[in-house]
Amino acid sequence: MRRLEALLLGGWLVASVSAAQAPPQPAAPAPEPPAQAPSPQAPAGKAPEWDPNALVRITGVVEDIHESKTRADHPGLHLMLKTATETVEVHTCPVPFMSDLEFTIEKGDTLTVEGSRPDPAGIVIAREIVKGQTSLIVRDKSGAPVWTR
Repeated sequence: MRRLEALLLGGWLVASVSAAQAPPQPAAPAPEPPAQAPSPQAPAGKAPEWDPNALVRITGVVEDIHESKTRADHPGLHLMLKTATETVEVHTCPVPFMSDLEFTIEKGDTLTVEGSRPDPAGIVIAREIVKGQTSLIVRDKSGAPVWTR
């Protein structure tokens, strides 16, 4: 079995593969676990659309970073941002766009994100990300991605 781990380092997505021993195969098939309901925070198939009437500004600490390559889930860099009251998933922009601009985000960074949050308990689609004295605009005021221009 191979385990693939990805990490964003200095704006670059770095992958490493490590080998692990495969678990012994059981003699008889194990019974299937009972079906579980999806997590309430799990995306329901398609990421929400930009809503200009649902603008928010949140500040928090980056707890996790991952890249989504799923077309229906806003492909690109996703952050888990812990605010004073909750942990919010933030969809930002494609990793190469951020790397080209030399804007890095790491676990532990404090960010302020302005964006759209169509569902008050859902994800934030970032328009602007502020880290320290640096601001990165990833969408215009109508929500259109700037990396496609």
